Amino acid sequence: MNAEKLLGKAFHKHSLLGDKTFFEPHVLPMAKDLEDNFSEIQKEVKNILARYDELAVFQTISPNQAYIPIDDKWRMFFFKAIGISFKKNHKVAPITASIINKYPEICSAYISVLGPKTYLNPHRGPWSGILRMHLGVVVPGHNECTLIVEKEPYHWKEGEVVLFDDSYEHMAINNTDEPRAIVFLDIMRPLPQPWKFLNWLCLKLALLTPYVIIGYFKHRKWQKRFFKTDASNPYTS
Repeated sequence: MNAEKLLGKAFHKHSLLGDKTFFEPHVLPMAKDLEDNFSEIQKEVKNILARYDELAVFQTISPNQAYIPIDDKWRMFFFKAIGISFKKNHKVAPITASIINKYPEICSAYISVLGPKTYLNPHRGPWSGILRMHLGVVVPGHNECTLIVEKEPYHWKEGEVVLFDDSYEHMAINNTDEPRAIVFLDIMRPLPQPWKFLNWLCLKLALLTPYVIIGYFKHRKWQKRFFKTDASNPYTS
């Protein structure tokens, strides 16, 4: 068994929240902040959603994970990725960004938009050192936008937070005719020492991998297009 799998087993075993698929989200303080500021967050996200066709296509930014979406309808607007902040993007949604910036344990954060009539193939997150939190922001239909973790379904609800372990197999479905948008956070798994130190060390080392470096430069290329100089573009700084 390689070091990555050994660490993954240790992170699950020593997790301060236990080892399960779904967690009570309010054990983490950012859950309340997100729900308390939902109205303002939703306004910001709807402004971003108006430019859905210009948002970054997931597999363009992360080509080694192109097997997850079935088409190009999974779109992203990044605030932070593996600890790297995209300050210009923060200006588009300052309230959302301020909550993210308040918590250093949030290592990645973005608006995740799943387009109409599509789904993500079952997959597992590559790193068990994080837990994943979603805030439902724009959720069309009635129980037609679904997250499934190890065959257990959760239906996103506007203004509600869900917390789960993405190292378990999961998938996402939007069975409506409109886009579904969430605030998507990766949060460092609560661990005792020395596992907490090792987890943060893994995060720092990840910055040196092709996976992160390629994604960073692809995002920069996308960002230049999105913020192109245009007097009619409200996002131009």
